[in-house]
Amino acid sequence: MDTKLKTKPTKITDLKVTQASEQDSVSWNQYVDNNPSATFAHRWEWSDILSNSFGIQPYYFIARKNSQVVGVLPTAFMKSILFGKYLISLPWLDYGGAIADDDHTAYELVHRAVNVARENGCEFLEMRAVRHQLPNLADKTDKREFRLDLSEGEEALWKSFNGKARNQVRKAEKAGLSVKFGGAELLDDFYKVFAFNMRDLGTPVWPRELFSEIFRYFPNESEIVIVQLEDKVIAGGLILHYKDYSTVPSASSYRKYLKLCPNNIMYWETIKRCIQRGSKVFDFGRSTEGAGTYKFKKQWLSEPEKQVWQYKLIKTDSLPELNPNNPKFKLAIKIWRKMPLPVANFLGPKIVTKLP
Repeated sequence: MDTKLKTKPTKITDLKVTQASEQDSVSWNQYVDNNPSATFAHRWEWSDILSNSFGIQPYYFIARKNSQVVGVLPTAFMKSILFGKYLISLPWLDYGGAIADDDHTAYELVHRAVNVARENGCEFLEMRAVRHQLPNLADKTDKREFRLDLSEGEEALWKSFNGKARNQVRKAEKAGLSVKFGGAELLDDFYKVFAFNMRDLGTPVWPRELFSEIFRYFPNESEIVIVQLEDKVIAGGLILHYKDYSTVPSASSYRKYLKLCPNNIMYWETIKRCIQRGSKVFDFGRSTEGAGTYKFKKQWLSEPEKQVWQYKLIKTDSLPELNPNNPKFKLAIKIWRKMPLPVANFLGPKIVTKLP
């Protein structure tokens, strides 16, 4: 149950932590862009994207010392009738937590977030794949991140993939699959496949507004990739770029075409495109060890890195397990798979935007 954070680092008397506002957005992003521990998820724009598409309340905390920004922590307050209230850093995204110049600043940012979580009656504070880990918080380490080093170039990368991955790309090419890249004009093509596949997986679909808002706030850093069999779109994904980093946070394909290996050719062509734009890292996104997506990604990168998610448990004694692997959700998943697609697409965003 709730206890205070312990082992507080040495105090810095002129440090000030406040809740950030729109007026802080420029200095916030300047700090993020120059901090080597920062991720794409720490950019200020996500406060607007998640607020507009999820209808949730962002709480962004900024630390200053002598008027200079020395740390930031983005969070979002979420509540659900079924699962309660929680503060997340950050929902939908793979990364979060505080980034700061020193341990004391990171501590003070998290301490401020914990106080806000308590004030709002939250069950817990969750920080995903944290880069600045703190003591005396609960850790979860069941997720892995697949970050592929692109610096060796296309030819060396191709040889590094296992034989199955290479053969499946060749199979897709022989089947006549083609890959196309574009912007927001391809969003409907992608979302149609994405929504259908999410229903088949028994998972409520993210709202289309999430993706349109991403293109609104990151028009030059966002792309859509689609895979076609003749004129039919059978797979698609969202690509996000940030400095020398690229990732595909969402991708799907029609299950009846999986034998043609559309996912393999989609990822290979996307990796090549990222190399051409100058990216040094391609992020396949997180997966829970042993899951289907985990096995797929290991074809491309055999040694994924462990993620550390940190929690401050406030009104609960156990770490949350709000994921498809939780036995409690097996029946719900089974029912959702049988739901008519229009109903699933209508209800899905109303449910999933209330889950961390």
